[in-house]
Amino acid sequence: MGHANAGDAGLSCGGVRRLLARRRPPSGAEQGPDWYGRAFSTIKEYHAPYQESPYYFLWTVIVDRLRRDGVRSVLEVGCGSGQLAAFLLDKGIEHYTGFDFSAKAIELAETIAPEGRFFVDDARTSNLYEEPHEALICTEALEHIVEDLAVVERFPLGRRCLFSVPTYDSASHVRFFGDETAVSERYDPFFSELDVVSFPTVGGGQNALFLAEGYR
Repeated sequence: MGHANAGDAGLSCGGVRRLLARRRPPSGAEQGPDWYGRAFSTIKEYHAPYQESPYYFLWTVIVDRLRRDGVRSVLEVGCGSGQLAAFLLDKGIEHYTGFDFSAKAIELAETIAPEGRFFVDDARTSNLYEEPHEALICTEALEHIVEDLAVVERFPLGRRCLFSVPTYDSASHVRFFGDETAVSERYDPFFSELDVVSFPTVGGGQNALFLAEGYR
């Protein structure tokens, strides 16, 4: 973990991780639609069946929670290439709407999950939040957006929301989180009953994803 100064004495392990994360700012930057268009065009993982995605393990938790509670309609913010949409539709979601600001992502999504409704739209300005839905999903998107809190504030009041953020840096990440407490500290003011759980990423190592769930 490196050397901590005298002011760090007595911190818990989680506290030290949060402190180190704050000292090591992300090296990435917010990217535009063209950058993501190239990524969705060239990275094979985005074209694979959802069962082969590195995020499949996390998606199974989301799908199980929604199925358990009988959710039938979903809005997905930052839907990417539609792999999670296909999974949700295969497991009983009857009304799915997703949007992403990458036109290439939406082109792929319409092929991968043809039963869904997809739109090219921006999470900061979209009017699709107003459409009827029982649950809102936003996985691996908020860490890419400088104005993430402005996005979260647009989630409809009273709506059940599930979202995920990472522990690790990337070329397109503007932030990442040291532990569950760091996630709660940033987003808890916007939700009631916010619960945050950590899941290790596929392949082991120290990287993890945090799944948060609460009511806006």
